[in-house]
Amino acid sequence: MIIGLPQIEIYFLILARIAGLFIEAPLLSTKSIPSFAKMCLAIWLAAVLWFVVPVKALPDSLMAFLIALAVEVFVGYTIGFVASILLQSAQAAGDILDVQMGLSVANVLSPTTGTSSSMIGSFLFLVALLIFLIVNGHHMVLSALHQSFVAIPLVSIIDFSKPTLLLQMLDLMGVFWIASIQLAAPILLLIFLCDFAFGIVSRVAPQVNVFMLGFQVKPALGLFGLMLLSPLLINHIMLLISQAGTEISKTLILLSGR
Repeated sequence: MIIGLPQIEIYFLILARIAGLFIEAPLLSTKSIPSFAKMCLAIWLAAVLWFVVPVKALPDSLMAFLIALAVEVFVGYTIGFVASILLQSAQAAGDILDVQMGLSVANVLSPTTGTSSSMIGSFLFLVALLIFLIVNGHHMVLSALHQSFVAIPLVSIIDFSKPTLLLQMLDLMGVFWIASIQLAAPILLLIFLCDFAFGIVSRVAPQVNVFMLGFQVKPALGLFGLMLLSPLLINHIMLLISQAGTEISKTLILLSGR
């Protein structure tokens, strides 16, 4: 089989979309996986999809080819962003709980992002990532990548002037915050009741230092609540993962202009 310049252009366009996916997709973007391993995986995926993806007319100039590469990176990044944003809601819920539990100053280095984050936030994100692997969420992301070549063939023209994609992203951010609050709400209620009880104690017995007592009680109460509500949290995270698949489908439809 003779591989000419058009086939090489197609390969690099496929690789650009895969690289955009690897920038933001859950698990594929984690810092704990060596960059060389992710690069080899991206090259292998591009080789698998090389001769099976539909292609429109190839760019006829270098500038058009560079623009097509940028569009492919954007499409892949959008798929990865939509897949990861709902998992990030678990970490956002943990960050909210850390503030209320008095653990916001105790940051740890997250192995998945390579940045410092709160303890409960990192814990909930790792739990969400583990559930993502258990329910084969990475298969869903790779399947969405393959279907994206059907919905949005290579060298497709994306109309960025339409506000539908922006509205979809805004709706997705609304879902993100709602999911974060729903995950954190039961523990927040427990901590609120604890603060309410401490308020009554401070009125009845002013000599009790409820401020220092709260630093000892609220972290333990929050962890106890997480232990009791872990089945509900796991079920909610599974629903978020299934919802991520629906949101990816909506985004691909909007990008395709249908």
